[in-house]
Amino acid sequence: MAVARPPFKVRLKEGLANDQMREALDRAFVSFRRRREGAFAPGEFEEIQRALGERRAAGIARLPELVEKFRAAAEAAGARVYLAANAEEARAAVGRICQDHGARLVVKSKSMATEEIELNPYLEGLGIRVVETDLGEWIVQLAGEHPSHLIAPAVHWTRERVARLFAEKLGEEVPPDVAELVKVARRRLRQAFIDAEVGITGANIAIAESGTIVVVTNEGNDRLVSTLPPVHIAVVGIDKIVPTLDDALEILKVLPRNATGQKLTSYVSFITGPSRTGDIELTLTTGVHGPREVHIVLLDNGRLAMREDPDFRDALRCIRCAACANVCPAQLNLGGHAFGYIYTGPIGVVLTAWHHGLPEAEGPQSLCLSCNACETVCPVGIPIPRQILELRTRLAEKKGLRFPKGFILRWLADPAGFETAMGLGRVLQKPFLRDGYIWVVPFGEGLVGWRPLPKLADRFLREVFDRFEAGPPLYAESRVAGLRVAYFPGCITDRFYPEMGLAAARVLAAAGARVVFGQPAPCCGLVAWNSGDRASARRMAKATIEALEGVDADYFVSTSTSCLGCVVQDYPYILRDEPEWAERARRVGAKFVDFVSFLLKVAQLPPGSFRPRVTRVAYHDACQTYNALGLRQEPREVLTRLAGVEVAELRDRGMCCGFGGTFSLDYPGASRLILKRKLDQIAATGADTVVTDNPGCILQIRGGAVAQGLPWRVLHIAEFLAESLPGD
Repeated sequence: MAVARPPFKVRLKEGLANDQMREALDRAFVSFRRRREGAFAPGEFEEIQRALGERRAAGIARLPELVEKFRAAAEAAGARVYLAANAEEARAAVGRICQDHGARLVVKSKSMATEEIELNPYLEGLGIRVVETDLGEWIVQLAGEHPSHLIAPAVHWTRERVARLFAEKLGEEVPPDVAELVKVARRRLRQAFIDAEVGITGANIAIAESGTIVVVTNEGNDRLVSTLPPVHIAVVGIDKIVPTLDDALEILKVLPRNATGQKLTSYVSFITGPSRTGDIELTLTTGVHGPREVHIVLLDNGRLAMREDPDFRDALRCIRCAACANVCPAQLNLGGHAFGYIYTGPIGVVLTAWHHGLPEAEGPQSLCLSCNACETVCPVGIPIPRQILELRTRLAEKKGLRFPKGFILRWLADPAGFETAMGLGRVLQKPFLRDGYIWVVPFGEGLVGWRPLPKLADRFLREVFDRFEAGPPLYAESRVAGLRVAYFPGCITDRFYPEMGLAAARVLAAAGARVVFGQPAPCCGLVAWNSGDRASARRMAKATIEALEGVDADYFVSTSTSCLGCVVQDYPYILRDEPEWAERARRVGAKFVDFVSFLLKVAQLPPGSFRPRVTRVAYHDACQTYNALGLRQEPREVLTRLAGVEVAELRDRGMCCGFGGTFSLDYPGASRLILKRKLDQIAATGADTVVTDNPGCILQIRGGAVAQGLPWRVLHIAEFLAESLPGD
């Protein structure tokens, strides 16, 4: 029976309302992450990521050759191989094989390739009954749903809900005990394996030199599917082809560890052609205890086109471990049905554009917060966040940005327009202010209340910085004494939190630096880039580069790791088609350093440099700091070694707070859910001082705490250190 896939807005609405799903995902994803973290030795994953990424890239470079090599080797081993240019051809090939063998019942093991081509409804339309035998796939099949996760199809279901489903669909009252639920599935599915005329699998890997497919499972159903029926069909994306057995083994060393934290899954099947024997007079005969026939459908469906696009070729490296989904705030809070189409999660958004078309990726890609967590756990180093942003920009270039966002971004890209907007904002906000916060936004239902917005400052940082008076240097041992440091605050600090910028300047001056204002241009362009407005982002990047080139400084120090990441990491990519500008961007970026690293590694302040009034703080890792810049221990070292305070850790270090730039304005309901999880974890620490190092996180967490009446002080690390300076 074909299952209708609701439109994106419907899927999103359902995800926002589904607390039971969030409970199930929280149970599963915490376990996934903890097991994965325990599967690698310190420093091991980074080397694996580099080496396996290079292997996969080398294979993708030879892909057309490997397809032909695999086909020849598989056919020499007795398999029949079909090349399918698209989903229609793949479905037709499978359908013909089933009809040629009079199939009335087909059993399947888990296969995202068959989901990709929507095989089940096609076969059912031919009068063939299809039974999914993977437990998760069977659950969602019974429920009339689609998988919500690449390796755990029913991860969004709680055991209690599964028990109710079995009672409704099977007429069996089963307690919500996992072992009992599995017993029911085993008993119910057993006969289908025996009765089926055809078994259909996917493949995790295909080996070109031998024509072998490799199937990785824990349940063992793939072996029953691929051996009991007389005919075995494998549907395999051509991106799964690797040159040699050695390449396959390198993937197998990583795939289970990164996916489920296992050294090896329960079953790893290497299948090379049909079953055979030569035991009687050395006469080769096929069809012994396994199938008489093996058919392999090699699926293109956009993969070769993806290979020709330099911005997306790397996505073909994917080994489908789904680790990216397990760290994704959108997937965790909204589920894979909203954050995906058929393929789900961060990499699923990218694959959707190529396998099912850019329109199907439009809604899901907009849910990406650009937190960069996915890239940190990808075992082959796919730049997933950048690829999603590239999709976003192509959509914007094709369809235009929706009003009023597009209009506002183009206005802000002009320096004069930016300043005009800020001046108007200071005036227009006045009727909506209460206690320094904006609690009402006209025509902006749901934007505030759960998290009020800070008011635009009466005087922007750039307007008061000239009056900043540095005290005498406090640290004779500082390595930056006398150096000229340009402070780059970022827009949020400049326009909303000037006191935060002045605090940072005080600390830098105390370290011995001569501090000047270092952001002559109004905005670095990060908001435009994250919104998909490539033209405005380029314009703002060039304006910022030109302005920074005119600043005489030994270092640019920023307390906004988001803005720093934009200048250092994004500018060369945004300007990649203009080599001279890209090189200028790299030269400017080379002088940038984040505030924490400057104190720790450049100034090299001694232990005990600060004397805080509290002894324990909760620390929130900003996404860009933790994921994009890879600064994980550095903030903690500043707090513990330089300031002598205990850091109370949150359960999910590095998980986004839900700000995501304009994400919290585009999707306030989703942002609120993500923030709630963050506030709950902060509350669990018992600390009453919260420290972070990014102003966007300050806006989100401080606003959320104010809305809930929580008695916390939410401070930027610069503010915390400034009030902890000796003598204060």
